Amino acid sequence: MKLTRHILLLLAISVGLLSLTTACKGPKEIPDDDLANIFHDAFLANAYLDEHHLGEDSLKVYEPIFERYGYTYEDVEYTIKTLSERKSARLSDLVDKASRRLDEEQRAMAYKIMVLDTIDRIAQRSFTRTMYSDSLIHVTKLKDTDQLYIDIPDLVPGKYSVSFDYLIDSLDENRNSRIEVFLMRNDSSHVLRHTTMMSRYRAGKYSREINVDTTHKSLHINAFYRPRSEKAEKPDIKITNLRVVRVLPAEVAVDSLYLKQLNINIFNHRMMTSFTADTLRLDEVTHIIESDNEPQDSITLRTDR
Repeated sequence: MKLTRHILLLLAISVGLLSLTTACKGPKEIPDDDLANIFHDAFLANAYLDEHHLGEDSLKVYEPIFERYGYTYEDVEYTIKTLSERKSARLSDLVDKASRRLDEEQRAMAYKIMVLDTIDRIAQRSFTRTMYSDSLIHVTKLKDTDQLYIDIPDLVPGKYSVSFDYLIDSLDENRNSRIEVFLMRNDSSHVLRHTTMMSRYRAGKYSREINVDTTHKSLHINAFYRPRSEKAEKPDIKITNLRVVRVLPAEVAVDSLYLKQLNINIFNHRMMTSFTADTLRLDEVTHIIESDNEPQDSITLRTDR
């Protein structure tokens, strides 16, 4: 939140306190640092009430804050009045101090979130796997079209991307050219079937992402798909840069990353992400993870299939 908003809200608290009367005698003056802390906590209380649409009486909200620092409502009121009467002291200075502290806390929280997001990205990259690749498939005979059918078995949950470049030559005698991608479930039913036409006689690109869960057992790609009613003719299809890549969900990737780094299985994801955010600098996290280039895919350590 912006500094001006902090100041306006905290000054509003001060004005509200000054507008009330006190029945107690002998209030004490609160040191500046403690008063700035009270302003800080009062602002957070206001923000909480505003976010949750609560209409609690302000006195009930602030009294526990005052007590936390060993003061009463009357002490706060007396101190604010005293500060207002001093020519050398400005109430807004303490509000500024509280506001700066809030801004620092907000930046620190943003940093922790950034660290966690970075860990997620690095973990996902660490456990991204190319499940299938082929630099060149060139089919010019019907008997070789089985090369255009790819089966990826033993799937684990995650996001799978299928991509390749292709060229269907003018020598290809088929009227239509299609690609079909689908998932097969554990009960052998086909789901998430996607069929699309392929461009002919000019270079083309194919790219698709598919979300896989625990009910899916295999991914199937058919770059020579045609309905049963359509006769297959002589092909001339060239496919290059074919890749099937798996990216794990962030939480699974982070969990697997900790298992790999710590070689133990006693820390859960929530505990470890909190621990890392509080104790490791961003550059340390990146160095630790990126310096380990072992090819082992430790997803097998924690995924039930």
